Amino acid sequence: MARAADDIVVRELQALAYADARAALLDAFVDEGLAPPAVSPFGDMLARTAPDLGHRADFYGEAEIFSFCSAQVSGRMIGEDVRNIALCPMTVALYTLPGRPRTVFLALRPPALQSPAGEFAHALLRRIVERTVDNAGLSR
Repeated sequence: MARAADDIVVRELQALAYADARAALLDAFVDEGLAPPAVSPFGDMLARTAPDLGHRADFYGEAEIFSFCSAQVSGRMIGEDVRNIALCPMTVALYTLPGRPRTVFLALRPPALQSPAGEFAHALLRRIVERTVDNAGLSR
C-alpha cells in the first residue's frame, strides 16, 4: 500500500466539530498577523469529479486546503535563493474522514529547507498548529 510522504505533518484534533476547527485555524492565521488564506474546497472537488474520473467520492467527510504567504518567511526564503519562490504559498489542510466527524485532522508540509529561512518557516507552521489547538480549547 502507498503511504504519505515522510515530510507531511498531521495533527489529530479529537472531539471537535469541523466548523470549530476551521474557525480556530482561521483565528490562528489572524493571531500570526497573516492575511486571510485562500481556501480550496478540496473535498467538494473530489466528490464532484468522481463520476467523471472514476475515483471514490467519499475520501473525506469535509476537506479544505488553506493557502497563505508570510512576507517574513517568503522574504527570508527568497533571500537565500530566488528559486525558493516555488515554495510559496504554504498550505495547511483541514479534513475529517467518513464516519469520524468529530475527529479533525490538520495536515501540512513544511518547506524542505535546511537553512535559517527553513527553520523560520517551520516555526511559523508550528505556531499555527499550536494556536489552532489553543483557539479550539484543546489541550496540547
